[in-house]
Amino acid sequence: SFEQSRAMAALQKEAEGMELHLCPTSQSGYKGVWNTGKKNLRYEAAAGSHRLGRFETAVDAAVCYAKYTASGAEAASKWVATCEARRAGGRRRPAATPGSQREAAPAAGLVTEAEGLRLHLAAGTATGYAGVWTTGKVARPFEAVAGGKRIGRFASVVDAAVCYARHLESGPAAAREWLAACDAKSAEAQRADSDKKREEAVASCAGKGLQTEYKGVQLHLAPGSKTGYAGVWLNGRGSGYRVALEQNGSRRDLGRFNDVLEAALAYAQYVQGRAAAATAPPAAAAARPGGKRKRAQEPPPVAAEERSEEGQGS
Repeated sequence: SFEQSRAMAALQKEAEGMELHLCPTSQSGYKGVWNTGKKNLRYEAAAGSHRLGRFETAVDAAVCYAKYTASGAEAASKWVATCEARRAGGRRRPAATPGSQREAAPAAGLVTEAEGLRLHLAAGTATGYAGVWTTGKVARPFEAVAGGKRIGRFASVVDAAVCYARHLESGPAAAREWLAACDAKSAEAQRADSDKKREEAVASCAGKGLQTEYKGVQLHLAPGSKTGYAGVWLNGRGSGYRVALEQNGSRRDLGRFNDVLEAALAYAQYVQGRAAAATAPPAAAAARPGGKRKRAQEPPPVAAEERSEEGQGS
Protein backbone atom coordinates (compact mmCIF):
# COMPACT_ATOMS: atom_id res chain seq x y z
CA SER A 1 0.00 0.00 0.00
CA PHE A 2 0.94 3.66 -0.27
CA GLU A 3 1.20 4.10 3.51
CA GLN A 4 3.41 1.04 3.81
CA SER A 5 5.68 2.23 1.01
CA ARG A 6 6.00 5.66 2.64
CA ALA A 7 6.86 4.05 5.99
CA MET A 8 9.54 1.90 4.34
CA ALA A 9 11.00 4.95 2.62
CA ALA A 10 11.32 6.70 6.00
CA LEU A 11 13.39 3.86 7.49
CA GLN A 12 17.13 4.24 7.86
CA LYS A 13 18.79 2.07 5.23
CA GLU A 14 22.44 2.38 6.31
CA ALA A 15 24.24 2.71 9.66
CA GLU A 16 27.72 2.02 11.03
CA GLY A 17 28.91 1.41 7.48
CA MET A 18 26.46 -1.46 7.08
CA GLU A 19 23.55 -1.81 4.70
CA LEU A 20 20.50 -2.68 6.77
CA HIS A 21 18.09 -5.42 5.71
CA LEU A 22 14.61 -3.98 5.23
CA CYS A 23 11.52 -6.16 5.53
CA PRO A 24 8.06 -4.77 4.61
CA THR A 25 6.23 -7.52 6.51
CA SER A 26 8.17 -7.02 9.76
CA GLN A 27 6.66 -4.88 12.53
CA SER A 28 9.99 -3.13 13.02
CA GLY A 29 10.60 -2.70 9.29
CA TYR A 30 13.90 -4.59 9.47
CA LYS A 31 14.69 -8.23 8.85
CA GLY A 32 15.79 -10.14 11.94
CA VAL A 33 14.51 -7.44 14.32
CA TRP A 34 11.62 -8.15 16.69
CA ASN A 35 9.66 -6.07 19.18
CA THR A 36 10.17 -7.46 22.70
CA GLY A 37 7.40 -5.48 24.38
CA LYS A 38 9.86 -4.34 27.06
CA LYS A 39 10.11 -0.74 28.19
CA ASN A 40 13.88 -0.30 28.03
CA LEU A 41 15.23 -2.79 25.49
CA ARG A 42 12.35 -2.77 23.03
CA TYR A 43 14.02 -4.55 20.11
CA GLU A 44 15.79 -7.89 19.75
CA ALA A 45 18.02 -9.08 16.94
CA ALA A 46 17.79 -12.74 16.01
CA ALA A 47 19.11 -14.91 13.20
CA GLY A 48 16.95 -18.00 12.90
CA SER A 49 16.70 -19.47 16.41
CA HIS A 50 19.91 -17.72 17.55
CA ARG A 51 19.27 -14.62 19.66
CA LEU A 52 21.95 -11.99 19.15
CA GLY A 53 20.96 -9.37 21.74
CA ARG A 54 18.48 -6.72 22.83
CA PHE A 55 18.65 -3.02 22.02
CA GLU A 56 17.02 0.31 22.73
CA THR A 57 16.44 1.18 19.06
CA ALA A 58 15.44 -0.79 16.01
CA VAL A 59 18.41 0.61 14.08
CA ASP A 60 20.89 -0.80 16.63
CA ALA A 61 19.21 -4.20 16.38
CA ALA A 62 19.26 -3.98 12.56
CA VAL A 63 22.99 -3.15 12.64
CA CYS A 64 23.60 -6.22 14.82
CA TYR A 65 21.73 -8.45 12.37
CA ALA A 66 23.63 -6.94 9.43
CA LYS A 67 26.98 -7.49 11.16
CA TYR A 68 26.02 -11.09 11.92
CA THR A 69 25.10 -11.88 8.32
CA ALA A 70 28.18 -10.07 6.94
CA SER A 71 30.94 -11.02 9.41
CA GLY A 72 29.59 -13.65 11.80
CA ALA A 73 28.76 -13.99 15.48
CA GLU A 74 31.95 -12.33 16.74
CA ALA A 75 31.19 -9.04 14.97
CA ALA A 76 27.62 -9.14 16.28
CA SER A 77 28.85 -9.77 19.85
CA LYS A 78 31.23 -6.82 19.64
CA TRP A 79 28.38 -4.58 18.50
CA VAL A 80 26.23 -5.81 21.42
CA ALA A 81 29.09 -4.95 23.79
CA THR A 82 29.42 -1.48 22.24
CA CYS A 83 25.72 -0.80 22.76
CA GLU A 84 25.88 -2.10 26.34
CA ALA A 85 28.83 0.17 27.11
CA ARG A 86 27.01 3.12 25.58
CA ARG A 87 23.96 2.50 27.76
CA ALA A 88 26.11 2.10 30.90
CA GLY A 89 27.91 5.35 30.20
CA GLY A 90 24.67 7.22 29.59
CA ARG A 91 25.95 8.56 26.27
CA ARG A 92 23.72 9.26 23.31
CA ARG A 93 24.64 7.83 19.97
CA PRO A 94 25.92 10.45 17.49
CA ALA A 95 24.66 10.53 13.93
CA ALA A 96 26.08 7.52 12.15
CA THR A 97 28.16 7.97 9.05
CA PRO A 98 29.16 5.24 6.61
CA GLY A 99 32.40 3.56 7.71
CA SER A 100 32.60 5.41 11.01
CA GLN A 101 34.22 3.49 13.89
CA ARG A 102 34.53 4.67 17.48
CA GLU A 103 37.38 3.31 19.58
CA ALA A 104 37.48 3.91 23.31
CA ALA A 105 40.50 5.93 24.41
CA PRO A 106 42.58 4.28 27.17
CA ALA A 107 41.77 5.84 30.53
CA ALA A 108 44.50 6.55 33.05
CA GLY A 109 45.44 3.50 35.12
CA LEU A 110 43.54 0.95 33.01
CA VAL A 111 45.30 -2.17 31.77
CA THR A 112 44.98 -2.43 27.99
CA GLU A 113 46.52 -5.90 27.52
CA ALA A 114 46.56 -9.04 29.69
CA GLU A 115 47.13 -12.77 29.11
CA GLY A 116 48.16 -12.00 25.52
CA LEU A 117 44.80 -10.37 24.71
CA ARG A 118 43.82 -6.80 23.95
CA LEU A 119 41.18 -5.75 26.46
CA HIS A 120 38.07 -3.91 25.28
CA LEU A 121 37.89 -0.47 26.89
CA ALA A 122 34.64 1.47 27.30
CA ALA A 123 34.97 5.07 28.42
CA GLY A 124 32.20 6.27 30.69
CA THR A 125 31.40 2.87 32.25
CA ALA A 126 31.78 2.13 35.94
CA THR A 127 34.65 -0.32 35.33
CA GLY A 128 36.23 1.21 32.23
CA TYR A 129 35.93 -2.07 30.31
CA ALA A 130 33.28 -3.26 27.88
CA GLY A 131 31.29 -6.25 29.06
CA VAL A 132 32.39 -5.84 32.70
CA TRP A 133 29.91 -4.81 35.39
CA THR A 134 30.07 -4.27 39.14
CA THR A 135 28.12 -6.79 41.26
CA GLY A 136 28.18 -5.02 44.61
CA LYS A 137 29.55 -8.19 46.23
CA VAL A 138 32.60 -8.16 48.50
CA ALA A 139 34.22 -11.44 47.42
CA ARG A 140 33.70 -11.13 43.64
CA PRO A 141 32.81 -7.51 42.81
CA PHE A 142 33.06 -7.81 38.99
CA GLU A 143 31.02 -9.74 36.44
CA ALA A 144 31.67 -10.45 32.75
CA VAL A 145 28.62 -10.23 30.47
CA ALA A 146 28.45 -10.86 26.72
CA GLY A 147 25.34 -10.54 24.61
CA GLY A 148 23.13 -10.17 27.67
CA LYS A 149 24.40 -13.50 29.09
CA ARG A 150 26.42 -13.73 32.29
CA ILE A 151 29.77 -15.45 31.88
CA GLY A 152 31.08 -15.37 35.44
CA ARG A 153 32.11 -13.32 38.47
CA PHE A 154 35.68 -12.37 39.36
CA ALA A 155 37.73 -10.88 42.17
CA SER A 156 39.53 -8.39 39.90
CA VAL A 157 38.30 -6.20 37.06
CA VAL A 158 41.19 -7.27 34.82
CA ASP A 159 40.25 -10.96 35.16
CA ALA A 160 36.68 -10.12 34.14
CA ALA A 161 37.93 -8.09 31.16
CA VAL A 162 40.16 -10.98 30.07
CA CYS A 163 37.18 -13.33 30.25
CA TYR A 164 35.14 -11.00 28.05
CA ALA A 165 38.00 -10.69 25.56
CA ARG A 166 38.41 -14.49 25.44
CA HIS A 167 34.69 -14.84 24.80
CA LEU A 168 34.89 -12.53 21.79
CA GLU A 169 38.16 -13.92 20.43
CA SER A 170 37.72 -17.68 20.95
CA GLY A 171 34.13 -18.27 22.06
CA PRO A 172 32.31 -19.35 25.23
CA ALA A 173 34.49 -22.43 25.83
CA ALA A 174 37.63 -20.31 26.20
CA ALA A 175 35.79 -17.94 28.53
CA ARG A 176 34.67 -20.86 30.73
CA GLU A 177 38.25 -22.20 30.86
CA TRP A 178 39.47 -18.81 32.07
CA LEU A 179 36.67 -18.69 34.66
CA ALA A 180 37.70 -22.13 35.97
CA ALA A 181 41.35 -21.02 36.17
CA CYS A 182 40.36 -17.90 38.13
CA ASP A 183 38.20 -19.98 40.49
CA ALA A 184 41.14 -22.30 41.15
CA LYS A 185 43.44 -19.33 41.75
CA SER A 186 40.92 -17.78 44.15
CA ALA A 187 40.51 -21.06 46.06
CA GLU A 188 44.29 -21.39 46.40
CA ALA A 189 44.52 -17.82 47.71
CA GLN A 190 41.78 -18.53 50.24
CA ARG A 191 43.60 -21.67 51.44
CA ALA A 192 46.83 -19.72 51.79
CA ASP A 193 45.01 -17.01 53.75
CA SER A 194 43.37 -19.64 55.97
CA ASP A 195 46.75 -21.31 56.63
CA LYS A 196 48.28 -17.95 57.47
CA LYS A 197 45.50 -17.14 59.93
CA ARG A 198 45.86 -20.55 61.54
CA GLU A 199 49.61 -20.07 61.95
CA GLU A 200 48.96 -16.69 63.57
CA ALA A 201 46.35 -18.28 65.85
CA VAL A 202 48.75 -21.06 66.85
CA ALA A 203 51.48 -18.53 67.61
CA SER A 204 49.07 -16.41 69.64
CA CYS A 205 47.76 -19.39 71.57
CA ALA A 206 51.27 -20.69 72.19
CA GLY A 207 52.06 -17.35 73.82
CA LYS A 208 49.04 -17.83 76.09
CA GLY A 209 50.10 -21.38 77.03
CA LEU A 210 47.29 -23.09 75.09
CA GLN A 211 47.78 -26.58 73.68
CA THR A 212 47.29 -27.03 69.94
CA GLU A 213 47.03 -30.84 70.12
CA TYR A 214 45.58 -33.26 72.65
CA LYS A 215 45.57 -37.08 72.55
CA GLY A 216 46.69 -37.03 68.93
CA VAL A 217 43.86 -34.76 67.76
CA GLN A 218 44.39 -31.24 66.39
CA LEU A 219 42.35 -28.79 68.47
CA HIS A 220 40.47 -25.83 66.99
CA LEU A 221 41.93 -22.66 68.44
CA ALA A 222 40.09 -19.37 68.94
CA PRO A 223 42.44 -16.80 70.49
CA GLY A 224 39.67 -14.22 70.80
CA SER A 225 37.40 -16.43 72.94
CA LYS A 226 37.48 -16.65 76.73
CA THR A 227 38.56 -20.31 76.73
CA GLY A 228 40.96 -20.08 73.78
CA TYR A 229 39.26 -22.97 71.94
CA ALA A 230 36.56 -22.94 69.30
CA GLY A 231 33.21 -24.38 70.36
CA VAL A 232 34.11 -24.31 74.07
CA TRP A 233 32.22 -21.95 76.37
CA LEU A 234 32.38 -21.23 80.06
CA ASN A 235 29.53 -22.90 81.90
CA GLY A 236 27.34 -20.10 83.15
CA ARG A 237 25.67 -22.27 85.79
CA GLY A 238 28.84 -23.09 87.68
CA SER A 239 32.32 -24.42 87.16
CA GLY A 240 33.29 -26.36 84.05
CA TYR A 241 32.93 -25.92 80.32
CA ARG A 242 30.16 -26.33 77.76
CA VAL A 243 30.70 -27.58 74.21
CA ALA A 244 28.32 -26.19 71.59
CA LEU A 245 28.14 -26.05 67.81
CA GLU A 246 26.77 -22.89 66.19
CA GLN A 247 24.37 -23.59 63.30
CA ASN A 248 22.16 -21.03 61.54
CA GLY A 249 22.41 -18.55 64.39
CA SER A 250 21.62 -21.09 67.13
CA ARG A 251 23.81 -23.25 69.34
CA ARG A 252 23.56 -27.03 69.55
CA ASP A 253 24.70 -28.31 72.93
CA LEU A 254 27.17 -31.22 72.70
CA GLY A 255 27.91 -31.72 76.40
CA ARG A 256 29.54 -30.33 79.53
CA PHE A 257 33.05 -31.10 80.84
CA ASN A 258 35.21 -30.32 83.85
CA ASP A 259 38.46 -30.01 81.87
CA VAL A 260 38.91 -27.48 79.07
CA LEU A 261 41.11 -29.82 77.03
CA GLU A 262 38.50 -32.58 77.17
CA ALA A 263 35.89 -30.08 76.01
CA ALA A 264 38.13 -28.93 73.14
CA LEU A 265 38.80 -32.56 72.23
CA ALA A 266 35.07 -33.32 72.11
CA TYR A 267 34.46 -30.41 69.75
CA ALA A 268 37.39 -31.38 67.50
CA GLN A 269 36.23 -35.01 67.30
CA TYR A 270 32.68 -33.97 66.46
CA VAL A 271 33.86 -31.68 63.64
CA GLN A 272 36.19 -34.42 62.41
CA GLY A 273 33.32 -36.91 62.37
CA ARG A 274 31.08 -34.56 60.38
CA ALA A 275 33.83 -33.94 57.83
CA ALA A 276 34.40 -37.69 57.42
CA ALA A 277 30.67 -38.30 56.97
CA ALA A 278 30.44 -35.56 54.33
CA THR A 279 33.33 -36.94 52.25
CA ALA A 280 32.40 -40.64 52.61
CA PRO A 281 30.98 -42.31 49.46
CA PRO A 282 27.20 -42.74 49.60
CA ALA A 283 26.17 -46.21 50.71
CA ALA A 284 23.89 -48.23 48.46
CA ALA A 285 20.45 -47.66 49.93
CA ALA A 286 17.80 -50.37 49.78
CA ALA A 287 14.98 -49.71 47.35
CA ARG A 288 12.05 -48.03 49.04
CA PRO A 289 8.56 -47.11 47.75
CA GLY A 290 8.74 -43.90 45.74
CA GLY A 291 12.48 -44.24 45.15
CA LYS A 292 13.35 -42.27 48.30
CA ARG A 293 16.64 -42.70 50.07
CA LYS A 294 17.38 -42.65 53.73
CA ARG A 295 18.80 -39.34 54.88
CA ALA A 296 22.35 -39.55 56.18
CA GLN A 297 22.49 -39.09 59.94
CA GLU A 298 24.94 -36.76 61.65
CA PRO A 299 27.46 -38.27 64.08
CA PRO A 300 25.92 -38.54 67.56
CA PRO A 301 26.87 -35.88 70.13
CA VAL A 302 29.69 -36.74 72.45
CA ALA A 303 28.54 -38.28 75.69
CA ALA A 304 29.24 -35.69 78.35
CA GLU A 305 29.39 -38.14 81.23
CA GLU A 306 31.97 -40.37 79.54
CA ARG A 307 34.19 -37.37 78.79
CA SER A 308 33.83 -36.05 82.33
CA GLU A 309 34.79 -39.41 83.83
CA GLU A 310 37.75 -39.69 81.47
CA GLY A 311 38.89 -36.19 82.41
CA GLN A 312 38.62 -36.92 86.13
CA GLY A 313 40.47 -40.21 85.84
CA SER A 314 43.40 -38.81 83.86
